[in-house]
Amino acid sequence: MSARLKGRRRRADAAIDGITAWARSQADVRGLALVGSFAYGRPRMASDVDLVLVTVDKERHITGMDWADVVDRRPRLIRCQEWGPLTERRARLSSGLVVELGIVTGEWLSTPLDAGTAKVLRDGCRVLYDPENLFSHALGQL
Repeated sequence: MSARLKGRRRRADAAIDGITAWARSQADVRGLALVGSFAYGRPRMASDVDLVLVTVDKERHITGMDWADVVDRRPRLIRCQEWGPLTERRARLSSGLVVELGIVTGEWLSTPLDAGTAKVLRDGCRVLYDPENLFSHALGQL
C-alpha cells in the first residue's frame, strides 16, 4: 500500500470516528453505518467515505452541515441529491477527502427491505452506532 493511500485511510478513519462521536451526541439520531468501499475494506485513492444516518429529524440534517464541521474547519458542500427516501449530502474536506452522508428515516430500514436498501447493505455495511438495533435487524433480513 502506498504512503498516499495510507494517509488517505488515516484521514478517512479520523472523519469516520469524528462523525460517529457527533452522531452519538445527537438526540434525534437513531443510527449510523459506514457503507461502500471503506466498509468492506477495499478503498482506493479516489474512494469517498459513504455513511448512512438514520434520524427522526431528516430536515435538520439536510439543511445543516454540523456533521462535517466536526471533522473539518471548512468543509464544502459539493452535492445534495435525492435518491428516493435517501437524501445525499456530499462534502469535500480541506484534505480533498469526500464524505457522503445519506440521510434517511427509520422507514429506510423497515422490513421487508426495499431492493435499493438491501443492495446498499449487502455491498458492504459496518454499523457504527445502532442503539435501537435498526441496522442489526435489517442486516439479519438479508
